[in-house]
Amino acid sequence: MKNSKRSVTANIEFLVKKVWKWDKKLFFYFGLYTIVTAIVPFINIFALKFLLDELMGANRGERLITILLSYVIISAALNYFNAYLEGAYAPRLTDIGFRFSNLMNEKCMNMDFKYTEDTKTLNDIETAYRAVSGTLVGIEGVLRKLFGLFGSGITFLGYITIVVNLSPWILLYLIDNVVTIYYLTIRVKKYEYRKKDDISELKRKSDYIYDIMSNFAYGKDVRIFNLSKRIANKFQYINMELVKIQKDIKYKDFKVMLVDTFLLLIREGGIYAYLIYKVLYDDMSIGNFTLYFAIIGGFAAWMQKILEDIAHINAQNLYINDYRNFLETDLKIENSNYVDIPKEENYEIEFKNVSFKYPSSEGYIYKNLSLKINKGQRLAIVEVNGAGKTTFVKLLTRLYEPTEGEILLNGIKISKFSKDEYYKLFSVVFQEIKMFAFSIAENIALKDTDKIDREKVVKSIHRAGMKEKIDSLEKGIDTSLLKILDSTGIELSGGENQKLALARGLYKDGPIVILDEPTAALDSIAEYNIYKSFNDMIGSKTALFISHRLASTQFCDVIAFFEDGEIKEYGTHNELLNKNGKYAEMFNVQASYYKDVSLASEGV
Repeated sequence: MKNSKRSVTANIEFLVKKVWKWDKKLFFYFGLYTIVTAIVPFINIFALKFLLDELMGANRGERLITILLSYVIISAALNYFNAYLEGAYAPRLTDIGFRFSNLMNEKCMNMDFKYTEDTKTLNDIETAYRAVSGTLVGIEGVLRKLFGLFGSGITFLGYITIVVNLSPWILLYLIDNVVTIYYLTIRVKKYEYRKKDDISELKRKSDYIYDIMSNFAYGKDVRIFNLSKRIANKFQYINMELVKIQKDIKYKDFKVMLVDTFLLLIREGGIYAYLIYKVLYDDMSIGNFTLYFAIIGGFAAWMQKILEDIAHINAQNLYINDYRNFLETDLKIENSNYVDIPKEENYEIEFKNVSFKYPSSEGYIYKNLSLKINKGQRLAIVEVNGAGKTTFVKLLTRLYEPTEGEILLNGIKISKFSKDEYYKLFSVVFQEIKMFAFSIAENIALKDTDKIDREKVVKSIHRAGMKEKIDSLEKGIDTSLLKILDSTGIELSGGENQKLALARGLYKDGPIVILDEPTAALDSIAEYNIYKSFNDMIGSKTALFISHRLASTQFCDVIAFFEDGEIKEYGTHNELLNKNGKYAEMFNVQASYYKDVSLASEGV
């Protein structure tokens, strides 16, 4: 993440420009609200002064009634107007908060995939999210304080005018008190910011454990393996570490509060004694005594509020800085001068001396890997579990870029293509299947409802072996998955989710097909039938089958057997069997199993 440090003014300018672009009326409503809020204290104070002066003086009934009625009418009007303005600006400000959050969300969804597995980036995201994490902190909190300062400035000028009339020395003394507290508060806020990295990392870990505790997808494992206490202990330990940091910060806040309380006692005791002296020996009226009494108490509190708001803006500016740094960090590697992808029915793919290691890792997954998938060829990649088969798919689909070497599509480096256009080439069924809490049709088509080809969805479902299941549902393909957004949503089994993922691949119908362990949760007969269905669907397309189970190999033109990041054996199914190497060993272990499956599927 970039590490630019911007001034408060620069960040406020950034916020104001965004808000002005999104909702100009917010300035009008919030501005009026702060002005009215600034006027109200003076209405209350002067109304009381005039009433007391009249009661202690001429005590004219008509005059008293006039003052009271004027006060009631003006107060009622201002309070009503304030309520209206608050109702007008509050939803708009909430919407602005959502818009700033969406900038973060869009950045996270569009950044290169490799950053989703990078610890530093994840911590940077957690830190940046603090700028949009609530209504009183971060961006929304700064906007509230910023508008509030405008009204506070009006009130502050009124207070100064009245206090100076009493004594300039009292004004200076009040200012000195408040500035002292402001300075101490700023020191605490800076200390809190220095702890942000520790807080962000612990918060990210805490959120992950909390997700496990509250996500029903983990429910079976938690209960069967009796993990509840262990997970709860981890959650408690992480949160205790967070509490230690927070206690340290709060202790420093407490010390500032002690100083503030001490200064308050001296300030109010001395100034109020002076006011009593003025009443007793200098002919100050009771009305004026009440006026100055309220103004001095209000002035100190109001000025302290202004400086606290400024301190809050300064402190939150640090998080807004992190937010902007994240937004402005280039997390998407894209060649702006990309070339058009050749419009062909078939594509040739070549890995040319490709080496790859994950960020922050020393060991290479692949070293000088070279492999060509010819046009219309069906390649099976076979390897034992955990040896980098899925990494091969991530490289091919540009979720990761090679550390060294290059990947070619029809002889052109894939890095020269627009990623968005390149992604359109692939119908991919990944090993890790995630379904969204949308309808079945939306999960398959991954498009807005009005753009879905429903007939194609149904056809894809049938070919994926889900016809009976979908036909049994009252809403059919309009049935929602999961119960997060729809209480009538359904939960599919692991095998059913895999079939739905296969239907998704069939629906997209890209010119290059990739199946990455797509049948791990299916029984053997279903697995055989799925591969047969895909074999029929692929036709002359270029296809890649990745599995440690060998049901797919009989449908492929050529097989690459990987071991330790290298191609140890390469050839047709029969050629590799005749070599009597590790592929043959793996196949022979599974041969009788798949032979029985094939016979069973044919009804023999």
